[in-house]
Amino acid sequence: MRAFLGIPIAQDILPKIARVQQKISDFDIKFVEKENFHFNIKFFREIDDKKVDQLKEIVSETCSKLEKFDTNISGVSAFPSEKYIRVIWLGVRDGYNELVTLANMINNNIERLGFEREKQKFIPHLTLGRVRSGRNKEKMIATLKEIKDIEIGKTRVDRIVLFQSKLSPKGPTYEEVFSVELP
Repeated sequence: MRAFLGIPIAQDILPKIARVQQKISDFDIKFVEKENFHFNIKFFREIDDKKVDQLKEIVSETCSKLEKFDTNISGVSAFPSEKYIRVIWLGVRDGYNELVTLANMINNNIERLGFEREKQKFIPHLTLGRVRSGRNKEKMIATLKEIKDIEIGKTRVDRIVLFQSKLSPKGPTYEEVFSVELP
């Protein structure tokens, strides 16, 4: 199955995130639907159903060593750079180090199941959308600079979820496979 480990976002801040998308809606961007907002910890592409139970065990073991925490979603940026924009995302202020620690611990621990370690440094972020073309690029860069310090609000990191990602012509839908609570 196509799957990823993620952290759900608090429902009460989803409208604020959608308003940020609205501010950049004049550009050629494929936006993430509000029901799909999450922090991505590890994208697997394909994962064998037989490894799901083992993965849950490792994620549970890892989460038992951590505690719930709050993170403040704030700031807009882009990957791979603000000059060449492919992905527009919201960043994290408070809780940044905790998210990095959580992601690194999970990625280190799941290596024993044969999952490849991410080559890039983990940057906690919430994807707003993927840029389809460079149409109005200069105006897009200016708009992103205007909202770069935007404050969205807090979300509680209290569980890790394995989501199955089902692709369709309308876009992906995510279904929860398992969830592990942080103590």
